[in-house]
Amino acid sequence: MNRILVIRFSAMGDVAMTLPVLKLILKENPTLEITFLTGNNVACLFENIERLTAFGADLKKKYNGISGLKKLHSDLSKNGKFDAIVDLHNVLRSNILDIFFRISGIPVYKINKERSVKRKMIQTKNLYQLPHTTERYLTVFKNAGVNVKSTDFNFPSITVSETDKNVVNTYTEKFPKPFIAFAPFAKHATKSLPLDKSEALITSLSVNYTVFLMGGKENAAQFDVWESSIPNTYSTIHLTLIQQVALMSYMNAVISMDSANMHLAAIQGVPVISIWGATHPFFGFTGIGTISSSWISAEESPACRPCSVFGNKPCGNKKEPYACMNRIKVETIIKAINSI
Repeated sequence: MNRILVIRFSAMGDVAMTLPVLKLILKENPTLEITFLTGNNVACLFENIERLTAFGADLKKKYNGISGLKKLHSDLSKNGKFDAIVDLHNVLRSNILDIFFRISGIPVYKINKERSVKRKMIQTKNLYQLPHTTERYLTVFKNAGVNVKSTDFNFPSITVSETDKNVVNTYTEKFPKPFIAFAPFAKHATKSLPLDKSEALITSLSVNYTVFLMGGKENAAQFDVWESSIPNTYSTIHLTLIQQVALMSYMNAVISMDSANMHLAAIQGVPVISIWGATHPFFGFTGIGTISSSWISAEESPACRPCSVFGNKPCGNKKEPYACMNRIKVETIIKAINSI
């Protein structure tokens, strides 16, 4: 096998977890070339890796719908036939694309997400540790006949250009060490720490650390409030995604929700404290290499937790809304930080 297509469109955290896997696969298969198909907003994470070509697809416009996916199949096939398709997403969009490749005579191998097992765990609250997502990724490659002998990932996984390194180095020179980063938001409210707790945490951290706030432009207004009212606290949204990743390497630790920043920090080999609300670490989505003592949740979790795999369902606790996050103590997070 010399040339394969690997598919993982989203979400950013799941895409980030492919990086150490792909680099390991390339290391153990020195003649293999990989085309990695993902969303156009995250393709930048896969630059400067030998024998890896990232194809960032605009799925909302250029490649939208079945006709768009047919065009995507055509564009991907222009440089020659793939020996196999490794589908690490296994959703409707990737499944349709898989059909086009099967029609072309190319074998397709898909990730087994054990969706029914996860649903049962949510329904019964009978929780046990499922395989980590990176283990599931490696299994698909094994099924495809790709050589996989080791699970020893090398970090950092993202290659940062010298230009971006210099930007971040110049930026950090004006701040006193030690540094700590805090990413208080997630895509879904059930995975975000309440504002009052975030503010209390930042205030506590700012006594001993320079605190860098990480997030997207949608968080700018709140970051401005904290930056102007809490000393030693600075927003980083003016930095690009890659520059924020580069900044993580300067941190004593990164504090994150169950979100992309958790995974980005973990694959760069940075100590991570992750905070969990509606979701649960046992579903296999923890930052790679992190340990259970760094997974923070409420000491007295409500009976409704976990209520979803991804946190994308509205809170159904009418008596105590968002209890899973509201019950988390700032002191518990500080204790975990001190422990690392």
